Amino acid sequence: MDRVHIGICIGTTNITLTPYRVGQKGIPTTTSLPNPRLLNGESYSYCQDPWAIEEAILSLLRGVEERVASITVTGQVHGILYYDKAGRALSPLYTWLDQRGVEVLEGITTQQLLYNESGCHLPAGYGLLTHYTNRRMGKVPAGAVGFCGILEYISARLIGHPLEASDSSTLATYGGWDVVSQKYNQHLLKVVLDSDSPQFLTPAPPFSIAGYTPEGVAVAYPVGDNQAGFLGMVREWHQAALVNVGTSGQISFYSEGEKGHPSLELRPFFGEGFLHVGATLTAGKTYETLQRFVKGVLKSGALDLSTDEVYHLMEESTRGITESPLKVDPRLTGSRLEALARGSIENITLDNFSLGNLVLATIDGIIRELLDYTFFEVDKIVATGSAFIKNSLFTASLERLSGKEVFVAQLEDGAGFGAALIGALATKELSLETIKKVIGG
Repeated sequence: MDRVHIGICIGTTNITLTPYRVGQKGIPTTTSLPNPRLLNGESYSYCQDPWAIEEAILSLLRGVEERVASITVTGQVHGILYYDKAGRALSPLYTWLDQRGVEVLEGITTQQLLYNESGCHLPAGYGLLTHYTNRRMGKVPAGAVGFCGILEYISARLIGHPLEASDSSTLATYGGWDVVSQKYNQHLLKVVLDSDSPQFLTPAPPFSIAGYTPEGVAVAYPVGDNQAGFLGMVREWHQAALVNVGTSGQISFYSEGEKGHPSLELRPFFGEGFLHVGATLTAGKTYETLQRFVKGVLKSGALDLSTDEVYHLMEESTRGITESPLKVDPRLTGSRLEALARGSIENITLDNFSLGNLVLATIDGIIRELLDYTFFEVDKIVATGSAFIKNSLFTASLERLSGKEVFVAQLEDGAGFGAALIGALATKELSLETIKKVIGG
């Protein structure tokens, strides 16, 4: 029986398993389960259940009929959870969407307080800021011996012990990580961890194995979804940008050097160079919010349509409209630099406030926010995410506003596919020289 390499993507909305068999042709078939939000009555909180996430992953793995060669975990980053000395979760997963760091406590936000004490500005949702906030709030659970992201946690659960290292693509997401020197800001760690000798995760070599499951399956060190997606979908790194619209949005450019632009985040790329990334917080989530509004309006008029039917109705409403006169700001939960920014609709007149114009303007707003980051010149754009696969309006907007050729990757989960390839690299069944032969974009 052929062996398969498994990529597991722990998304904010869904958890997806992607199998890859070295030499296979065609698009891998993915399976997924939902990853719901935990509602706890705190307006600033965006949490998920690590125990439920683990059980969902084990359920997906039980459905794999082939012999498994490797497992690599990717997905949402920045967030943290606390674990005990046995490596079991003691808290919810405080995700990257969590806003506790910008809550005012005793007259000052923890974000500002941390900046005052360390000189480092960390965006809301970044793990070190979240932990520092939990310390102020008294929410660090008793018995906790450490904290980590969901990617490290699940990888650790698969091999049976906590990780002491991780790929630098995940380390950079906690905050305070210098992607060039590959080191944490020690002063920041001392402040956040309240220790003169702070210890945190260290960088693992790219494409290396963290350990093995009880069944002997290799588990590679977890990787960030942005890097996994770029590796899995972009063949010519210099010639194409990667645009992803999922819950959030990202536009990514590759270079060997670290020189880029202040508006772009510099992220490590497996020791091969760097990704320069513009990241938005609510891309697909903004469009989903519009869908929920439309669905609610219809339901108030006794028309109870399914979610898919509402999305179809929204697309149909744009027929005959090439460009909307409305202007939508899609920043429903702010941005990396402006946490308190909020969405808006502008240029409404007596005659142009229609569903079709609102749909197109929302999509254009989502795409425009990403393209505002454009700095590197590229020949084409590789687009990924269900928004592009399921809704041609997103592709049309990207082509129109960018003026570039757009290649839509038909993978349901590009990051999961990239993670599966990383497992093949870690077990030496693929090399970087041959990996581009299986990539379409």
